[in-house]
Amino acid sequence: MTNSPPNSSPCGLPDTDPAYNGFLTLGEIQELLLSLLHAERAGARVCTLSLVDAVTEVQRQLLVAIHDDEVASCKRLMHAMRSIGAAPDQEVGDFVEKCMEIHDFTARLQFLNRGQRWVARKITEALPKIPQEAVLMQLTPMLRDHERNIAALDAALEAGGSASPDETSASNNVS
Repeated sequence: MTNSPPNSSPCGLPDTDPAYNGFLTLGEIQELLLSLLHAERAGARVCTLSLVDAVTEVQRQLLVAIHDDEVASCKRLMHAMRSIGAAPDQEVGDFVEKCMEIHDFTARLQFLNRGQRWVARKITEALPKIPQEAVLMQLTPMLRDHERNIAALDAALEAGGSASPDETSASNNVS
C-alpha cells in the first residue's frame, strides 16, 4: 500500500470545476440570471406601454397578467442572484425598443410571445446545468409562468384576441 492519494477521488468531486461535471459556473449562472432579469424588466415595460394600444378587454387582461408574471419573475431572479452572492443591476433589455417599434398590435403581441419563448428556452436549457437548489427554486416556477403565458398569447392570437387568460390557464391546468 502506498501513501500517495488516489488520482481521482470521489471525495474531491466537490472541489472540481463545476464545468467538469456539466454544470454552469457561478459566473455563468450570474450572467444568465442578469440576462433574464434584463429581459423580464423589458417584458414588463412592454406590457405596460402596450396597454394603451389594447383594443379589447381580453387584450388588456392578458397584458396585465403577463406584466404581473414579469414583475414576479424579476423578484425571483433578484432573489436567485442574491442566493449566489451576486448583485442585481438596474438595466432594462433592449427588447422594449424593438417591441415598441412594431406599430401593428397583433404583430407586437407575436413579438412579445417570441420574447416569452426565448426566456422559456433559456431556462429550459439551463435548469439541468444549475446545481444550486435556491436558484432552481426560483427558475422552475418562472418557467411554468412563461409556458402559461405563451399558451395564453397563442390562444389569444389564434382567436383574434378573444381568448381570455383565465380560459387558457384553466385549459392548461387540466393535464
